[in-house]
Amino acid sequence: MKGRRLWFVNGSLLVVIAVIALVAVNTIFQKASAHAAVRTATATLGTVDSTVTATGNVSPAQSEDLSFSTAGTVSSIEVNVGQKVKAGQVVAKLDPTSAQASLTAADDDLTAAEDNLALARAGGETPPQEAEDAASVASAEAQVSNDQTSLTTAQTQLADDQAVCAADGPSASSGKGSTQSTGGCSTISTDEQGVTQAENSLAQAQSSLTQTQLSIEAKRYVNPATILQDDAQVTQAQSTVTQDTKALAGATLTAPFSGTITVLSGTVGETVSGGGSSAAAASSSTGGTTGSTGSTGASSASAGTSSSTSTGSSSSSAFMTLSNLSTLEVATGFPEADAVKVKVGQPASVTLDALTGSSAVSGTVTAVSPVSTVVSNVVTYDDTITLTDPPSDVDSGMSATVAVTVASASNVLELPSSAVTTVGRLSTVQLDKNGKQTSQTVTTGLVGDTTTQITSGLSAGDVVVEPSVTVSGTSGTATTGTGTARSGVTGFGGGGAGFGGGAGLGGFG
Repeated sequence: MKGRRLWFVNGSLLVVIAVIALVAVNTIFQKASAHAAVRTATATLGTVDSTVTATGNVSPAQSEDLSFSTAGTVSSIEVNVGQKVKAGQVVAKLDPTSAQASLTAADDDLTAAEDNLALARAGGETPPQEAEDAASVASAEAQVSNDQTSLTTAQTQLADDQAVCAADGPSASSGKGSTQSTGGCSTISTDEQGVTQAENSLAQAQSSLTQTQLSIEAKRYVNPATILQDDAQVTQAQSTVTQDTKALAGATLTAPFSGTITVLSGTVGETVSGGGSSAAAASSSTGGTTGSTGSTGASSASAGTSSSTSTGSSSSSAFMTLSNLSTLEVATGFPEADAVKVKVGQPASVTLDALTGSSAVSGTVTAVSPVSTVVSNVVTYDDTITLTDPPSDVDSGMSATVAVTVASASNVLELPSSAVTTVGRLSTVQLDKNGKQTSQTVTTGLVGDTTTQITSGLSAGDVVVEPSVTVSGTSGTATTGTGTARSGVTGFGGGGAGFGGGAGLGGFG
């Protein structure tokens, strides 16, 4: 009994000693941890930036699927994938035989339609018939002119003879009371007959001219309905010529702008159905996981679904794709809470997943969509960021993370946001002066991604103590809190300074 009591006393004593040791060790480690967790920050002049982020894919700013507008058989392809071409350069051709035959036939139909219209407008007479009519009129007019001249001559002769007769006077009678004219008087009767004949001839010639003109006018009937019909035929024939001319030109495929052939799916000998080129403004994959940094400096993320295909791939009907790789962009969807902050002209930073270790590429917001896209009940707005002078190893289709600077304050007093404690509208910091900490009220301005602008309450060079790092005895992990430290658990088997914990003595856990 006595031995048992001695063993029990000694055992109890060992337990007490162990507890005392545990408390001492835990206290020592807590003090060491608390001391190690003290962090300070200095108020300095700098730049505070607030950004919103999203993901997308790099794509050319200008890309177009090229296809023949004319049906036919491909006779030649003048380019290869990756080849650079200039605007207007021939890239492929079709056999032009069929298109040329169609155009020739259309030209002939147009000529015939124009001839019919001219005939209708001429009253149904052909050009030779018109020339014949003109000759008949000219002949009749010449006859009238000749007869007019003959009449004038006869009238002049009569007038001259009458003047001579009047000057000579009457001559003596010769036998039985008859009177005989002398000089000009003897031809007056003949002259009068000549004038009468000339007048009759002129009247007949004038009548013949009139009849000729009436006859021509009678057969030259211009039918308004026929003219309208023939005019419509000319219009239709001209339209066909225009279409066939375009079809012949469409047998030659040219580059609409300078760029690089990124896709070539056509082959020589292939029969194409036509359909023309399809211009496509570069659009890249948007959606995916989008994240943003809001005004409080906390990041938020929402899972999305890719809502568009990446540019660089062409439709199955495209003969080839031409892209302008000199200008690259990223089209990405921002959640509506962030989209309202994004404006054209804002700077951006683009990180490319494939180029690990490379610096981010700068960019600028060049387009903001006013229309939302809803995928899986997530509302996003697709905006375009154009890369500024991207390096040569940036390729179309690369995954990219875009950070758009939506607010910035330069040359301002700033502190790490973790050093500022804000409750409601009141913001405070723990000011450290000569080793003594005091609570200092401050006024904040722009809250950026990692730092906060201080507009009053501090001066450049002031040192503040950031909220302490607390060590949890149950998990042994450190957390940055609001300045209220959580004490570790003093107990057996605990973390922190407990026995069996990370910094404990072990053996009693």
